[in-house]
Parts: sequence; C-alpha cells; structure tokens
Amino acid sequence: MNLGLGHGHLDFAGSTVVHMTGGVTALAGAYTIGPRIGKFRRDGAIGALPGHNLPMAVSGTLILAFGWFGFNAGSTLAASDPRIAVIAVNTMLASAGGALSALLYLWHRFHKPDIAMACNGLLGGLVAITGSCAFVSPAAALLIGLLAGLLVVWAVVGLERRFKIDDPVGAVAVHGVCGIWGALALGIFADGTYGDGWNNVAGPVRGLLYGDASQFFAQLIGVTVNLVVVFTLAMLFFKITETTMGNRVLADVEWTGLDALEMGSDAYPHS
Repeated sequence: MNLGLGHGHLDFAGSTVVHMTGGVTALAGAYTIGPRIGKFRRDGAIGALPGHNLPMAVSGTLILAFGWFGFNAGSTLAASDPRIAVIAVNTMLASAGGALSALLYLWHRFHKPDIAMACNGLLGGLVAITGSCAFVSPAAALLIGLLAGLLVVWAVVGLERRFKIDDPVGAVAVHGVCGIWGALALGIFADGTYGDGWNNVAGPVRGLLYGDASQFFAQLIGVTVNLVVVFTLAMLFFKITETTMGNRVLADVEWTGLDALEMGSDAYPHS
C-alpha cells in the first residue's frame, strides 16, 4: 500500500529496516544506560576512551566493507539481474566517499587525520547507499557517500558535546543518522532507471530530482514511523530491563574490565 506516494517506502537492502532500526535502538540504549565512567568529567571535559587495537578495528572495517558487496548485491536475489553490477559499483563508490570525506574534514579541522573516524565514515557511506544502491547512478552514490561521511562526524560530535550521550562505537551516528540519510537519499536521487513494477506500481522509481516528489514523502513517512515505533519500543525494553535485572555492571567491574570478572580470563594480560 503506497497511499499514492510513488512506489511506497522503498529500502532495497536495509538502510531503514536494518541500520536505522539498529541505530535508533542504540540511541535508546545509550540514553538509558548512561555514559561510561570517566567519559564526561565534572570540569566539562570529554574523556577519550579509545579502543584497544586500532589496526584490528581497521581490519574489521575492511572485512565489513567486503561483505557489504554480498549484502547489497545479494539483495537482488538473483545474480542474473543485470542491475547487480551497478549495485556493486555504487556500494564501492559510496564507501570510498564516506571514508574520504570524514578523513579530510577532520584533517582540515584538527590538522591531523583520524583513522578511526575514517573507518566510521566508510561504514556510514555503506549504510547510506544500502537502501538506494539499485535506484541511483554512480555519481549520486558517490555524493551520498560523501555526505554520509560528514554526517557521521557531525553526529558523533553533536551527541557528545551537545546531548552528552556516550556512543562508544558511533552506532547512532553510523547506523541511525546515515540510515535516515540513505532512506531520504533514495527519494531524492532515484533516477528512473530501475524499479519498474515495485510494490505493484507501474513505471520505474524516480526521486525528487527526477520528477516525483511523492517518492521523497514516502521515504520521509517510513523514516518517521521507524523512529517513533523503534525508539518507543527500545526505551520500553531498556526501562523494563533496568527495573528487573539492571542494564550495566557494577562500577568495580567496569573499572577492572568485563573480560576478567565476567568471563574469567584476561583479554589483554600484558597491557
């Protein structure tokens, strides 16, 4: 049912249903659980709590990026679909754009490159293109990725400095914010070269820039419904968990590390 709005809300490989859902849930969790000890200090400073192994994080990011080609291209459900090549190209361009824009923006602003943020920018580009990868041109895919990388940086900084929300791995920024952007980008950049018959609507999918403003509004409605429903249910879940068993470990366990006290072995015995 599309209510006469384009082809209804479209999400080719999951910008909304997968990534935005996870990001909104992460926002509810981070808000309910609260910041890690030492993150926000009494003098107003924001403590840096870096991960244990940056090369491992980069390796994991590249593994994710490789798997994303199966994630997006595989959503055709048939390798015989000729659109699969465009989807793969769009996936690559958006990921590269997200990594570069995040890296170069922070390099320009703080005079040093931030590899961890470049990794999140790459993932943000992938998240953003996931919903629209079949419906947009390669040039649009690159632009979507470039904007996603900037959104990741702005969202991470805004959450920490303005809202005092501790998002340790940037899940809200990468999956939530870029998931929203990806869904809306489909409604803007879909160029009418694919999607004929989707949701039983005749004609290809066209976005705002290609003559169909209604598709953008369909995307906007889908994003709004996701935000309201998922955030409400996630908050309810975390509130119930808090009142029954608690959402976080004791402070002593947090200081010492969950690896030793919760799992019975040290993850980093020589650190």
